[in-house]
Amino acid sequence: LPFMTESTTVEFDNRFQLKTLYDVSKELFEAKDTKTVLQNFLLTIIGSMGVLEGLIALHDNHLDRIVPIIDRGFDKEALGALHQTCARFFRTKDFQDILSASFEKNRGEFPEKIKTVIPFGLDKDTRGVLLLGDKISSNPFEEKDIDLLLTLTNHLIIALRNSKFLQQMEHLNKDLKRKNLDLENAFEELDRRVYHLKTLNDVSRDIFSTVEFDTIINHFLLMIMGNFGVMQGVVMMTSGETDDVTFFKAMGYDEEETSLLKSDAKRLVRQHTLDHEVNGHSALVNPEELEPLEICALPFQVTDDCCGFMGLGSKLIGEPFNEDDKELMGTLVNSLVVSLKNALSFENIKQLNQDLLEKNTQLEKALKELKAALRKVELLESIKSNLSKFVPTAVTRLVENASSSEIHQAHEQDISVLFLDIEGYTKITDEIGATNVNTLIEKYFSVFMDAIYANDGDVVETAGDGLMVLFLAVDETENALQAVRAAQTIMEKACSINDDCTMDSQRCLVNVGVASGKAFVGAAKFESIIGSRWAYTTHGTIVNVAARLCGKAKGGDILVSKTTVERVKEQFSFASMGRFALKNLSEKVDVFALK
Repeated sequence: LPFMTESTTVEFDNRFQLKTLYDVSKELFEAKDTKTVLQNFLLTIIGSMGVLEGLIALHDNHLDRIVPIIDRGFDKEALGALHQTCARFFRTKDFQDILSASFEKNRGEFPEKIKTVIPFGLDKDTRGVLLLGDKISSNPFEEKDIDLLLTLTNHLIIALRNSKFLQQMEHLNKDLKRKNLDLENAFEELDRRVYHLKTLNDVSRDIFSTVEFDTIINHFLLMIMGNFGVMQGVVMMTSGETDDVTFFKAMGYDEEETSLLKSDAKRLVRQHTLDHEVNGHSALVNPEELEPLEICALPFQVTDDCCGFMGLGSKLIGEPFNEDDKELMGTLVNSLVVSLKNALSFENIKQLNQDLLEKNTQLEKALKELKAALRKVELLESIKSNLSKFVPTAVTRLVENASSSEIHQAHEQDISVLFLDIEGYTKITDEIGATNVNTLIEKYFSVFMDAIYANDGDVVETAGDGLMVLFLAVDETENALQAVRAAQTIMEKACSINDDCTMDSQRCLVNVGVASGKAFVGAAKFESIIGSRWAYTTHGTIVNVAARLCGKAKGGDILVSKTTVERVKEQFSFASMGRFALKNLSEKVDVFALK
């Protein structure tokens, strides 16, 4: 300001820097997660430095990706460019010795609007960069501004390290809580199992000597009748779902009383099971459901689908059942319930074991069948691998896509056809011999195959010095492009081999013909006295055109039909050769040569 002296200005700047440092530190150290720290830092820096645009990014060296990137003031297009330049900057910049903030001018690594570049490192795996644009005032960054930026960035480094440490601590605390919970669950499970084992041990030791369901009830009935001094006793079990009697044991009752107990006791059990929590209630003396029998009855429930009823007749001494008797009866019945639950569990385990044995047997059988099937698959894969060396890829796809009993016969579709042959093949054979010609053909055709398969071509016929190649892309422009690209690459490869030949080596000229259009492609079936024979075939006018163009080509020409030229003229240049009458074709054909 005009009225401020130099000392006043210095004092103002010092206070501004201290205030900025305080504000930034407050914003940084109050945030806990990395993204918030970066957002608070960038907003404070932009406001304090008076700039319109800013960006800060962290790069994980271990993952080789930016995590995260925070920006302000950039449009979408500029931000996309900055993403790419930041990624390139992190890959090319040597951060080996950078563990704090350092200042750099933009030397062309970033767009021109970036004026200040401050790279910094957090640890061996994480590094970052702060990018700032021009100040609103258009004044350059002074040395004091840079010093302040470096100081603030070093504070950012500390805050990020603290944030990372806090996140690690939170993660450790979560792991610790989870492990404590797992430990508590383990102790609860252990207590439960100990309780079950102790209960089973006490019941087995004090009351029962077996886990057989029927035997437990028989022993229990004899014991309780002896303890209470009665001559009559009954235990009945029913199914909770169907209400059918599943077990009935009565002692001291005649046939008529037994029949009455079976019918009336079911009503008593059903009523108390529906209306009350059965287990734990005291016994019922002479309930009206069982009149005129004199009986002390106690319904109980073992499981949701297993209910029961226990009843005792009059005591021999003629005394009625008192409250102590009822309490003891309830305790003994609860022990019976525990024992029956254990017996049911034992039966379930036996059944599960039996099921497991059966499943293991089935599994072993299935495993043997699987091994046999796997061996067949391995054999078939071996056969397929060896046959694929001799069978065109199109035939392989045709067989793989067909059902087990049906192969689709030839059908009309749009394709491009390429024929090639070696000029003067017969003469070359006479000059160098059949063995050397075979070596020569393998040398040239090996590189031709790479060009063909790179353009999705499929060699369907070979004849000495010639190849017939199909390009079957559904899009007619695409199959034509593939054919012409393959022809061009084949010619380049042939020229390259010829250039590498020594004086003694045989050079070859390769002629190519290409045509596009409709043709019949696919499997053809031939019936004879020896059975059916399938062959992969292609026939149609364009096949003849491509073959005649190849025959007409001389001196390494690539001759192309008019249809093919119309499809690819935007990508390739051609020279018209005129109209020619080709063998076995009724009309003259326009012929073009690839430049």
